[in-house]
Amino acid sequence: MNDFFLATNRSITVNNIEVRQIQMKDFDTWATHAEPIKQFLKYKDHSDEILNELFKAHSVQVISAITCITDLDNQSLFKLASDEQSFKELLKTVLLVNQAYFKPEKPKRGAKKNTQTDESTWFDSFQFLVSMGHQHNEIMEMTYGAFQGYVKAANKMYRQGIINSAVAARVAQTDKKGFESFKKEMVSD
Repeated sequence: MNDFFLATNRSITVNNIEVRQIQMKDFDTWATHAEPIKQFLKYKDHSDEILNELFKAHSVQVISAITCITDLDNQSLFKLASDEQSFKELLKTVLLVNQAYFKPEKPKRGAKKNTQTDESTWFDSFQFLVSMGHQHNEIMEMTYGAFQGYVKAANKMYRQGIINSAVAARVAQTDKKGFESFKKEMVSD
């Protein structure tokens, strides 16, 4: 899914069933059901055979995760599951629409593990976005994919700000006259 699909909270309809993106306000419920699915599918394709194995191993979690993002109840989903092809099509759509959650991130080359003793929490991520100008209620209405995108973009902007500050400090140390003219230029309209 592209960034605009994520940011605008779009959905996809398959067989007259609307499949929505998971929103942050419902993430705790979703993750309880979706995490075993995510772990099962890690680095696997979404072929029919794999999806059959997934449903056999985690049928309750699959049904429960789908109910979180559709208007179907458990009974309707079990009825739909009797039509194997339609159910697989629905499940593939669920995985596609919410691929921001299901697609494993590849570790960056050369990235070091976090050696801090304090573990980050969701509140740390929320606070980071709040410090960048977002409001709590709008964060809770974001989809998981949009949330991830905003955190990445804010982190990129934050890191660039640190680099800019370091460059300005370096210039100020080496060229005081040039730095003063740079400051005047930055504050003038």
